[in-house]
Amino acid sequence: MPGLIISLVNNKGGVGKTTTAVNLAHALALRKNKLLVVDMDSQCNTTSLLLPRQDTERNTLYEVFSDSEIDIEKCIEPTEYERLFCLPNTSHTSALEPSLLNALPGSFRIFRNRVRKYACQNYDFTLIDCPPNMGFFVISALHASDFVIVPNWAGSAFSIEGLLKAIDLILDIQKNGNPDLKFLRLLINQVDKRTAMSKVTIAQISKHFSENEVFQTTVPTNAVFQRAENERKSVIRYAPSSPGAKAFRALAKELIDIVNQ
Repeated sequence: MPGLIISLVNNKGGVGKTTTAVNLAHALALRKNKLLVVDMDSQCNTTSLLLPRQDTERNTLYEVFSDSEIDIEKCIEPTEYERLFCLPNTSHTSALEPSLLNALPGSFRIFRNRVRKYACQNYDFTLIDCPPNMGFFVISALHASDFVIVPNWAGSAFSIEGLLKAIDLILDIQKNGNPDLKFLRLLINQVDKRTAMSKVTIAQISKHFSENEVFQTTVPTNAVFQRAENERKSVIRYAPSSPGAKAFRALAKELIDIVNQ
């Protein structure tokens, strides 16, 4: 089976896209898969977690979008985790958006044309951490993807709104740009079953989505995630026996089971 490209998308920030990208990637890599994580967000949080050393000379997503002659292999760097690689981003990439928007609709396929074939041939999974909007870079990621995971924060009603907007965008891309794109699953993050808000949000999700549209694995709220990110580590590396680390290992197994069906 060729490699699969999965975008993590939600119109709402703070729902755990970056946490999911980094920790799910590490969990999949521990299961002997070769992983590429693409940082599509010019805030560069995924880059700082996976490639904490600053390198002003590195090639990034900026070169992918601005240089038609770029060798994609030279934009990808190994991380400290075995079998896990990163295509980093830089804050300068956001400055490209006006010119890319002026070149629509063809510019939506730049990322797909320059990255997809290489990623599918060289990695078992590519995870794309998308910015918290429905703008150019998210749409570019969806044009290149096979599947979409929509992370959702269990403690926020506004996260549900972002979720529904993400689903609408997926359907639009299916019709108008990438007919092979599929909504894989919704992932419920930051679950605290002691709170009324978590219970209400989970009930709302159950009302809108069937069982085969939501991961059975949920990710608990846990201060260890913040501590791990402060140390620029995955939670699996920082606290391997924590509930959060166990959740991402379970999520990796569930994801593999789903795509192998």
